[in-house]
Amino acid sequence: MDKESDTLGALRREIDKIDTAIHDLLMRRSEVVGRIDAVKKRGSTLPTGMRPGREAKVIRRLIARHRGALPAVVVARLWRELISAFTRLQGALTAAVCAPEMSVGYWDLARAHFGSTTPMALHRSPFVVLREVARGEATVGVLPVPESDDVDPWWPLLAAETENKLKIISRLPFVEDESSRFEDLSAMVVAQMPQDNTDDDRSLIVIAANARISRASINELLQSVALSGRSVTALDRREDRPEWLHLVEVEGYLADNDPKIESLIEGGRGRIRRVVVIGGFANPIRTAGGIQPTASAAE
Repeated sequence: MDKESDTLGALRREIDKIDTAIHDLLMRRSEVVGRIDAVKKRGSTLPTGMRPGREAKVIRRLIARHRGALPAVVVARLWRELISAFTRLQGALTAAVCAPEMSVGYWDLARAHFGSTTPMALHRSPFVVLREVARGEATVGVLPVPESDDVDPWWPLLAAETENKLKIISRLPFVEDESSRFEDLSAMVVAQMPQDNTDDDRSLIVIAANARISRASINELLQSVALSGRSVTALDRREDRPEWLHLVEVEGYLADNDPKIESLIEGGRGRIRRVVVIGGFANPIRTAGGIQPTASAAE
């Protein structure tokens, strides 16, 4: 055996040792997750072991410390796969995905985030997705991000004056990288659980008004209560909807009972009937397209 082959063989044996060490750590992680699950179930009423805020913090920490030729987006995909698999060990995790035009992009976004083994169902109607999540037939729903030209938007249902447990909890993709996306799409994730506070978030509120309010007036109202944000879209009042509805994205985390919510209503001077926090998301990570390693990963 020549010197070059001997060196390659030694390097491959080193790779085998690393793979064994990684596998040992995965099995150890599984055992720790089992203990975490036992602790969480003693004090939680949530329908799933999924914790979007904790997951976002884990990915952020790993991306921040990552070095080397392996693209950061690959690290994120690996850990998303692990997180979803371990979440399923703790309880239900299924996804209902809305693709209005049967776009493969929304399916890919959901699959990349929730893992290769998570059961998923595809629907053309966002209202079917919301119904499945509300009934507990799906743990999460993946829906197109609201746009100003939506013909029949789904987000007003989250602000309806009825008992509603559905909240927006995430935005996809969480790790944004142009080299890993087939279509330039984004999506919101809804579930029967509240948004988590990760200290780097955005929240979504619906302002229900008695009269039309301009975007400039909304910005002034936000500034008056020390909020920074933007008006995403608005819906005019009509026969079956006795309010003007404004969807607003604000920087930071807002709880349902945040004092700023009541201050917004008071600042409206009779124009605002109610303000509803419909959830939010951890701010996505943006990474530059990484350079692929030149050596074969199989070697």
